Amino acid sequence: MGVESPSIVKITRPVLPGTNPRTRLYRLLDKSLKVPITWVSGPPGCGKTVAVSGYVEARRLRGIWYEVDEGDGDPATFFHYLGLAGQKAAPRKRAPLPHLTPEFLPSLNAFTHRFFENLFGRLAPGSVLVFDNCQNPPSRSPFFGLLREGLSRLPQGVTAILISRSDPPAEFARKRVNRQVRMLGWKELRLTVEETRGIARLQRRRRIPVEAIREAHRRADG
Repeated sequence: MGVESPSIVKITRPVLPGTNPRTRLYRLLDKSLKVPITWVSGPPGCGKTVAVSGYVEARRLRGIWYEVDEGDGDPATFFHYLGLAGQKAAPRKRAPLPHLTPEFLPSLNAFTHRFFENLFGRLAPGSVLVFDNCQNPPSRSPFFGLLREGLSRLPQGVTAILISRSDPPAEFARKRVNRQVRMLGWKELRLTVEETRGIARLQRRRRIPVEAIREAHRRADG
C-alpha cells in the first residue's frame, strides 16, 4: 500500500475505528451549527478531533476537513492547500481556485474575499468546513486574520467548525461579541461517567467492574 502524500493527508478527515460515539456532544454541535462558526477548544488529548470527526460521519456531512499546521502561517501555502481541499470537495468543478501570486499581496484581504466566495460557491448547502489544530500557526502570522476575513463570506447554510487547544484569538473578538461564534469548551468536552463506561465497553478482552470505571473517571476528571 502506498503512502499518501502530505497534501492529501492534510485535507482528509481522520477516521479512528473503535471509538465511542459522543451522542451528547453531537446534539450540542447540532445546536451550534445554527451560528456561522463553532469554536471547539480543550486541552491536548481530550478528544476534540475524535468528537468532531465522529459528528461529521454520524450526520453524513459534506464539506472540507483541513489540518492546520505551522506552514499555514504563510498565506500562499494556506491558499494552495485550501484550494486543493476545494477541488477535492467539488471534483466536478474543474477550474482551479485562484493561486496567491505576488501581484495580489498588496490587496490580500480582497484576494481572500474572492477566494472564499469562489470556494463557498462550490459547496452544497449544509456543508461544513472543519479547521483542526488551529493552535499551530505562528502567533504573528496573518493566518487568523485571513481566516476571519474568509469566514465573513460564509453563505447561509454553510458553517465552520474550528478546533483548537486555545480559545479564539483577538481576530475573532468582534465575531464573538456579535454572537457569530459559539463556544464548546472543556466543560462540554469532559466525559460523563456513562461515556467513560462506553469507552470501557470497547475493551472486549475482559469485563471491567463498574466501580473501577467510576474510580478511573474520578481520577481522570473526565
